[in-house]
Amino acid sequence: MEIDKENDLLIFNAKEFEIEDTGNGLFRWEVDIQELMLFNFSTKDFPDNIFVQSHSSDGFGTFLFHEIEFYKSSDKIEVVFQCRQPNKYWEGKYGLSTLLVTLGDVVKDYNDFQFDPKSLSIDDDWKNIEFSFLLDGDFSFGEKLNEYSALLIQLVKRAELILSGAYWRKEYETYEKLFCTEIIFPLLRKMDFVDIRFNHGVREYGKDFTFSELTKFGNLRHFAIQTKAGNLKGSVNAQIDEIIGQLNDAFAMPYYEVSANETRNISTFIIAISGHFTENAKDKIIQKKQQENTIRDWAIIDTTLKDEYKLDSIKSFDDRVIAFTSQRWERIMFQRDGKTKDTVLTTQNHLETWKKTSKGWLNYDVTELGGELYINGKTYKQ
Repeated sequence: MEIDKENDLLIFNAKEFEIEDTGNGLFRWEVDIQELMLFNFSTKDFPDNIFVQSHSSDGFGTFLFHEIEFYKSSDKIEVVFQCRQPNKYWEGKYGLSTLLVTLGDVVKDYNDFQFDPKSLSIDDDWKNIEFSFLLDGDFSFGEKLNEYSALLIQLVKRAELILSGAYWRKEYETYEKLFCTEIIFPLLRKMDFVDIRFNHGVREYGKDFTFSELTKFGNLRHFAIQTKAGNLKGSVNAQIDEIIGQLNDAFAMPYYEVSANETRNISTFIIAISGHFTENAKDKIIQKKQQENTIRDWAIIDTTLKDEYKLDSIKSFDDRVIAFTSQRWERIMFQRDGKTKDTVLTTQNHLETWKKTSKGWLNYDVTELGGELYINGKTYKQ
């Protein structure tokens, strides 16, 4: 990258781009976000006297942080997500000031982002906050931006959960049973799986949870989840070998479902952790399984972007209630190569029957009314 100061041009990738002299020895390069996502940068070749700015219409998926800026800082490139929102037009569920303050508290607990409390300004009608991260070496800007945008979306959702009264407890990252009983088990029930069994402490060959779903063909498809508290690191071979062993056992050994008085074989194995997959853990697991040629059905959910469950309408009777509900589950998933990511959105409508009993209102029946599956914004036809 070179700067032609006389003509206010940036020479990059054998192309010329117009830049603006700000008058203080710095140059500003404003570039379209779609074009910016295609660029590769090298920290050592990045000029010290230029800063790059771009805009995202959807706030990089957050609908808050519409501006991004990056520049050279202490031999690294510092990338800044900028939120500048007018309170007058804010239509969010929670007050803008309250949300930003809570979000700042959430980000403080994560090393992925840097947060200067001085960037938080809520006194005027325009509310501001900034989060930044550092990049080093050679990198694809699009890949890094997607990675950190997904994390930022996750942190915004976590702030909203705190404000709604449900929040992520730090104990989940160290106490596995609590993670299972307060997060995984309620999630599976909410997603309408059947025969959900929590086998923690019971010898079920790598299956902490077993559960099933009724397919469109009328038969049951069976799943297993192996849970881990905290991070899963690719550098710790013992952890990877343990997961591989549990994965092999889970597929090889059937489990017993007491309600049906039968043994069942799973078709899908899920690893659910309360931390992060770090240091190429996903790659190492997949590579080892590919070497053994035993992968059957493999999917890793990198980030849940949105999981909404809404009550659309309700009809009341003396002893029962008929409720029409809708669900949207959007997440980022890895393909089988462990590197390529897809944004997957599942929608589903339900008809639920609730009956009043001596123990309170109980859900007696759930009927799926249909939905759609979208991959990277396009309808997927099975």
